[in-house]
Amino acid sequence: MPIGENIKSAFKNVLSNKMRTFLTMLGIIIGIASVIAIFSIGNGSQSEIEEQFDSLGVGRMTVSLRSNSSRQLYSSNALTLDDYELLVGTEGIKYISPTYSSSNCYVKLLDPKETNTASITGVGVEYYDIMSPTLLYGSYITETQVDEKSKVVVITNTTANKVFGYCSADLIGEKISLKSWKGSQKYTVVGIVNDDSESASSQYADEYPESIVMPITTAQRLFNQKWLSNITLTAEDPDNTDELAERIIAILDEYHGTSEIYNCESTTAQLEAMNQVTGTVTLLISGVAAISLVVGGIGVMNIMMVTVTERTREIGIRKSIGAKNRDIMLQFVVEAIILTFMGGIMGIIVGWAAGMIAGRILGMASVVSAGSIILAVSISAAIGIIFGVYPARKASLLDPIEALRYE
Repeated sequence: MPIGENIKSAFKNVLSNKMRTFLTMLGIIIGIASVIAIFSIGNGSQSEIEEQFDSLGVGRMTVSLRSNSSRQLYSSNALTLDDYELLVGTEGIKYISPTYSSSNCYVKLLDPKETNTASITGVGVEYYDIMSPTLLYGSYITETQVDEKSKVVVITNTTANKVFGYCSADLIGEKISLKSWKGSQKYTVVGIVNDDSESASSQYADEYPESIVMPITTAQRLFNQKWLSNITLTAEDPDNTDELAERIIAILDEYHGTSEIYNCESTTAQLEAMNQVTGTVTLLISGVAAISLVVGGIGVMNIMMVTVTERTREIGIRKSIGAKNRDIMLQFVVEAIILTFMGGIMGIIVGWAAGMIAGRILGMASVVSAGSIILAVSISAAIGIIFGVYPARKASLLDPIEALRYE
């Protein structure tokens, strides 16, 4: 029988009992839908991570001690402004800034009238070239302010609204009070930037610290510290961060006479690590979901066995008029493939819809790749072949005389 006739006959037999066909396909539909939905959510989360890392800056790198214990931070190996000056001008570095971070400050809020934790970050003049925030009003930290240890700050629009009750250009030149172990001191607001984490800070207003940036020298004087939290930089070539990291570590090791003390990590390496973890988790969960595909395949094999039994006389008639074993086998294999293929198509639709719904609930875009669809279709076809061969072979080996006598 020509392949076209086989396919036509297979569709007719599969659709002759719609309810049984649907119940048989249900395991395939659930399995394929689960895999598609999980892959779409996994791809969506990877896209979300990549967008977040892009917002951090391509080629951004952070130099720090491998161990940030108190003993190390206060040791002679701790990073200082001398280390920053040492790295300035290093080949491959586009922008570089010393950074000191601390949360041991408080700021008085206007509404509600209370004191909130303030996250203080001391930076150099190229810090904003590295971070690329959106400047709303005023200016960034200048070299003169760093040299003179000026008592100036750059705040976010969220902090401005909380402290002053509004955010506008009129706030430039206003004073903001910071309370530390030295007491309360006033700092002049010279700039206001857009808060990229505004949604999070508004949702967790009680726990989220106010973000305040000041000259690195001012921050060190405020906290009476000479060491740096880290040195932040941007590579001229984002694809060459590994080589630049090795060069930076070698410079610091030679200067301090140390080995394996410093770490230089890039956002690219962090992104690759995050994607690897996300991909592994996605594959693991997909593997668990794929178990239902095996169950669905067993269901297909069982129903094909029932079909062979029901159509024993038909097989006997076909053999008696010249059909060969391979013709009978091909007919039942084609039916199994069509059965699982239809289940695969329905599973793709259900999985795509489930991924979209889950994406909306989780607040991320679900991404259904062409690769996952091809994989799903291939798996469903493979299940049809694997679990359809045994019943098809059993049908092809039936004795035509015995088959004709079957009631």
